[in-house]
Amino acid sequence: MLKRLSCLLLCLLFVASVMLLSACDKEGDDKSGTAGNTDVSGFLNPEKVWNEEVNILTFKNEAYAFSYCQVDAEDIVDEPVNDAFYERNAIIEEKYGIDINAIYPDTEEDYIQLLKDDMISGSNEYDCIIGQIGYTAPLVLEGLFYDLNELPNEYLHLDEEWWDQTLIDQTSINGNVYFVSGDALVEDDEATWAMFFNKDLANTYGIESPYDIVRDGRWTFDTMHELIRQVSLTHGAQKSFDPSVGDIWGMVAQSYDFLLFMQGAGQTIVDNSGEEPVLRVDEERNISVFMEFTNMMYDEENVGIADRHGYWEDMYAWETKIFANGNALFMPYSISLVSSPEIRDAEIRYGLLPMPKADDIQENYTTGINVYHYPIIAIPTSNVDKLDVTCYALEAMAYYGKELVTEEYYERTLTYKRFTDDDSRDMLDLIFRNRTYDLGTIFNFHGGDNDGALYFYVGLIGELKTDIVSHYESKKNSYQAGLNTLIEQCYAGN
Repeated sequence: MLKRLSCLLLCLLFVASVMLLSACDKEGDDKSGTAGNTDVSGFLNPEKVWNEEVNILTFKNEAYAFSYCQVDAEDIVDEPVNDAFYERNAIIEEKYGIDINAIYPDTEEDYIQLLKDDMISGSNEYDCIIGQIGYTAPLVLEGLFYDLNELPNEYLHLDEEWWDQTLIDQTSINGNVYFVSGDALVEDDEATWAMFFNKDLANTYGIESPYDIVRDGRWTFDTMHELIRQVSLTHGAQKSFDPSVGDIWGMVAQSYDFLLFMQGAGQTIVDNSGEEPVLRVDEERNISVFMEFTNMMYDEENVGIADRHGYWEDMYAWETKIFANGNALFMPYSISLVSSPEIRDAEIRYGLLPMPKADDIQENYTTGINVYHYPIIAIPTSNVDKLDVTCYALEAMAYYGKELVTEEYYERTLTYKRFTDDDSRDMLDLIFRNRTYDLGTIFNFHGGDNDGALYFYVGLIGELKTDIVSHYESKKNSYQAGLNTLIEQCYAGN
């Protein structure tokens, strides 16, 4: 972009005001709803003027409210989050001489293929990639990204709060960190899963406050199923998934939610807590949780699963319409739903909850992400000549993102514009604080033709199957081969 000289004074005033708020506000943590309220240590890199452009290959999607501006907002447009991103990049350009240039593929182009072609040709047009984790992370298996912990500079401070420490901890192997996320972006929060509920239906049917249930630690599969069965209305002989009919469901959902329910129950496909990651689908705990989960989800009288009612694309739209019409008590979906026109225009009062725990044995609430949406940052190994300035720029994007953007997104846009109660704010804190990342679904081991680890639970839903063990046995070797490739990549050269 062109130099933003006209906004320099505005930028400096903006930074000063945010720094003042940061020093005076209450304690908080990274991206958990109180960003900017901790005692910040300041930008850690030595001040330097680079006079360089950093080209970032990235994505944008009309369904993702901030994908068009989180890397490089083109102008001030009187939209607070966009304008905060604009101010961030203006500061970076004016203070450090770094022009952040976002490169968006044409609609018919695949940005992953663009990166591969660029690396093969030696053009080295792209200094960095910010892409959806489900598409971008698998490039690690091909050795296309730097291990960010082994870069020959000290410009990335990955142990700081403006980087998502949970993502780093749960996806690194042998200390290798190939991708990151955090306060440089906001679509990572938008891609986080949660449970939406209709306050009006809860009141009409005399449902106990779900907020109180969550706070008491009683928000489990069993409790949710009890509430689901209390809310029902069928106009015909059989409940209809057609929104125009007006039947009322305890919950509407889709096949992808199976995965997110299991992650909310602490049941990832891969356990990465030990020396090496291992598959764990056939562990006794995972099997028992799955059986309890299907007891709720296969209740076809009260739970409407979109995929079982017709062509998936139409049914997913109908699912949202049913909830927006006020005809479902619960609907799991990503946080981005609150910015969608369907929900913003809906005449319902709704709230937000974390995904339910499996049972009382589970200690904490946790939630997963939409791997087709959640953005990560990686540096291709073809970046040699501009590696230092790229790392410096990313650190600045994350640090100033925390100072300038996160509070604007979380405090004023997401919390106060989209929700009208303090309860939902508390729930957002809980949701963002306890995300989980599963190597199995992120890398979708041997994931061709919708048959990878990401689709393991989806494959059971079509016929309401419960034979998880035999289903897993037919796929285990394929998953293990993919996991082995990742492990070998992370231990190569050691």
